[in-house]
Amino acid sequence: AFEFLYLTELGRRDIVAPSVDASQEVEGMGGGYVLEPISGLFRNVLVLDFKSLYPSLIRTFQIDPLGFVPDPPPDNDLIRAPNGAHFRREPGVLTELLDELFPRREQAKRDGNEIAAFAIKILMNSFFGVLGTPACRFYNPAIANAITSFGRELLLWCKARVELDGLRVLYGDTDSVFIDTGAKSPDRALEDGERLLAKLNEDLAIHVRDIWQVESRMEIELDKLYLRLFLPHVRHGTRGARKRYAGLVREGDREIVVFTGLEAVRSDWTDLARDTQRELYDRLFRERPIEDFLHRRVADLRDGRLDDQLVYRKTLRKRPEDYTSTTPPHVAAARKMTGRPGRRIEYVITTGGPEPAAEQVNPLDYEHYVVKQVRPIAEPVLEHLG
Repeated sequence: AFEFLYLTELGRRDIVAPSVDASQEVEGMGGGYVLEPISGLFRNVLVLDFKSLYPSLIRTFQIDPLGFVPDPPPDNDLIRAPNGAHFRREPGVLTELLDELFPRREQAKRDGNEIAAFAIKILMNSFFGVLGTPACRFYNPAIANAITSFGRELLLWCKARVELDGLRVLYGDTDSVFIDTGAKSPDRALEDGERLLAKLNEDLAIHVRDIWQVESRMEIELDKLYLRLFLPHVRHGTRGARKRYAGLVREGDREIVVFTGLEAVRSDWTDLARDTQRELYDRLFRERPIEDFLHRRVADLRDGRLDDQLVYRKTLRKRPEDYTSTTPPHVAAARKMTGRPGRRIEYVITTGGPEPAAEQVNPLDYEHYVVKQVRPIAEPVLEHLG
């Protein structure tokens, strides 16, 4: 889809595209910048994010294969990315394509056409990804890294600008910042957030114009408000855990707990772990008893009342006999199955080791589930509570 759009535009300009050279070696790509999390439990945390970050960066800084200047002269009037790549100031092909796609997506959203809006979003986001793969004829790590380097630069600018107002940034990832508002109520946090948002966008436009002499096509918007937010630290360490957090948000007239990167939303953990984590964090956020709940949960587990929640599910990446250097539990279970195993292996841990869930022979190893499924879920919360 990207090549169809780009080659069509090159044809209108009477420009011939390079041939595909998929034999090129893949160079390192810089990813989105992640700020170090401050672990703990917080109230009224605002999440602000850059709307369509990578497409907006392309539009703002004319990041484009046709406008890329590999060997610029010393004195030039080019746009210089933080990674050292240079681009002409004239509108590029990608810029013009995005100028057309942005309003089409907004119209699709207004029309309630979620499929069209999503398809356009994926297409716009692909403009970054294709530039970083040799399968694309316009593969150029310098261009792809220019996009991510601008993203890192502006995320750090946003953090510093928020802190100028005396607010604390708890976490940030690629295009978003989590701000401890210090507000006593959610309504006050939202009011303060609207004022902060207006000032941030105004200052962002000035910053981009002063540093790069271009008009900002970027917009920071309010993503969500966490009534409560828990940022755990890494297991067996003191640093905050990146891309792992849970929070209480309001949806309509309900307050619900949402998870990012934690076991509750990962399919390789048991229903026991996921259900325990959902209940545990609900109690944490609503200040309900936790220790009694965990005692009951472990007692029910050891008494066999939770056996239907102890199944692991894992995908086989190759035939069981092809695993030679290591034997993961799901592979050991697959080798014990009668008949040919499918791709998805369901197994339990017994006193005899991993066994197929449908062909269990030995008793379940309840202590394994206490130590490997309940304990890792409970420890971050229990350590926070002292």
